[in-house]
Amino acid sequence: MNKIINVIKVFLNTLMTVIIIIGVIFIGLYLIGIQPYVVESGSMEPAIEVGSLSFINKRFKYEDIKPNDIIAYETDNGIKVTHRAIAVYDYGIETQGDANDLSDGIITTKENYIGKNIFSIPKVGYFVKMIQTPRGKIILGTIITVLLVAGILVGEPSKKKIEK
Repeated sequence: MNKIINVIKVFLNTLMTVIIIIGVIFIGLYLIGIQPYVVESGSMEPAIEVGSLSFINKRFKYEDIKPNDIIAYETDNGIKVTHRAIAVYDYGIETQGDANDLSDGIITTKENYIGKNIFSIPKVGYFVKMIQTPRGKIILGTIITVLLVAGILVGEPSKKKIEK
């Protein structure tokens, strides 16, 4: 029985450590200006797959963008797009999705520029979208609560001195 409890303790400690590390990483990235976005279309495939979590450096200077960089910008109707810069002009940046045959026909300017894509993680965006739903938040909250309660219940009993 003690062996099973020890295995459960190790599992719970490992899982909580992983959750904390992921949280710290995301907070750290946010503090240095890197924000994740979920890729919802296939316009950048195969470079960035649908369902990827794309990390955008919001502090990357607009003036430093060069052709072939992948950038994020916001359209007039508020949609955030991540596409490749195909040409850089004095008046703006022309972009195109890798899977698209034509240019976006939109010139990215300093006003609608968000930042430069620095990396993406395939499939993780699906999980992020799921936990952003009310049901996903409830499930995630329940899992964290169960882990905390289980950690307390199977934790080391306190070894207090019995004073006489």
